[in-house]
Amino acid sequence: MNQRATEYNLNDAQFEQLMDKYVMTIVNSMSMEDFRNYVINSYYDDMSNYTLSQLLEEIKYTLDEEMLDKFVTTIKGE
Repeated sequence: MNQRATEYNLNDAQFEQLMDKYVMTIVNSMSMEDFRNYVINSYYDDMSNYTLSQLLEEIKYTLDEEMLDKFVTTIKGE
C-alpha cells in the first residue's frame, strides 16, 4: 500500500480534498435509514467507555440539566 500511496504524491491540502470527496460520496450514497444507523452506532461507540459521571456531563453540556432530569425521571419511572 505504501508504494501505491507514494504514486499519488498528494500534499496536505490535496489529501484533505481526497478525504472530503470520499466521505461525501459515502454519505451521499447512504439511505436515510443507513445514515441514521451510522450516527446512532457512532454515538454508542463514542460513549461506550463513559462513566456515569461523564455521561451526565455530556448530556448537560449537549442538551441541558432540565433534559437530563427528564431522562432520569422517565428511566426511574417517577
